Amino acid sequence: MKDLKSYLSLDSTLFSENLPKNNPLNSLLERALDNYTVSSPDKDVPKILWAPERYKLNQTNAFNNLEIEKQHSVMEKITELNLSLSCYIETSGHNYGAKMILLADTIEEKSIYALFAAEEAIHLKEFQNFMNFTPDPEVHWHPMLNPLAKAIEEGEKNTCLYIIQVLLEGFGMAHYSGLKDDCTYAPLKVAYERILKDEARHHGTGIILSKQNALSKIEEEQIFEYTREFILSLQSASWVLNCIEQIGGNLSIEEKKKYSAQTNQVQTMEFRLSKLREMLQKVDDYDLVDKLDKDGVFKLKAS
Repeated sequence: MKDLKSYLSLDSTLFSENLPKNNPLNSLLERALDNYTVSSPDKDVPKILWAPERYKLNQTNAFNNLEIEKQHSVMEKITELNLSLSCYIETSGHNYGAKMILLADTIEEKSIYALFAAEEAIHLKEFQNFMNFTPDPEVHWHPMLNPLAKAIEEGEKNTCLYIIQVLLEGFGMAHYSGLKDDCTYAPLKVAYERILKDEARHHGTGIILSKQNALSKIEEEQIFEYTREFILSLQSASWVLNCIEQIGGNLSIEEKKKYSAQTNQVQTMEFRLSKLREMLQKVDDYDLVDKLDKDGVFKLKAS
């Protein structure tokens, strides 16, 4: 484990360097990926791929009071954030797959994770085909990426399996499904449909493998801590409101309260937390959910 950690830092997990465009490896990679991706680069990809209705922004004073140009800027920024998060998740899958290949005990397990890593590379390319920008961690960041990267860097084998394939892939399926349903651009909807099929297999494989393995004390402790941090990170994220304030100016406390009420923010988060809790209960053989309940992580934190 110690020898692997230097290759699995936050930077290497999410921000690996890119080769120059004229490097021969790029053309080889492009040709290989073209055989597997369902989408292709399109110069006319819209800058806005989700409508205000997905976030109930059409019901809010904070959004409706903005000039049309600023409303468009908010939706462009939200589109960038959605695609960037998807890219960061798929990029992290490269290092997760590589780590699990090295930690695997059998050739069958190595093969499973070799296929997993290959599919993550294909997913990354699918999302890149719709991007007219380069993700920037200073601009396009989500708090959930911190516990995700930490788990890949520091987690024991079974910790990584649970956090990435059970927790993240389970959450990711619901997240991607919602993005697919509300996406306004048909080619991207097709790409999401294909990716979701792979993610369902990754999640199902994770559940099967997690039930076969007995956890060590350190793995139980790591799974609790990373799951706790992941759930709290979801509660701390305020992407959409941040976009409105960055483009339209800061809102008062009363305006923020009105925005929260108009978007049903509390009810939406409570629903997401309840669904996440239900998912964890299906694979909970060592009282993880009970420990999380006692820690209060499923209770909505006051803003």
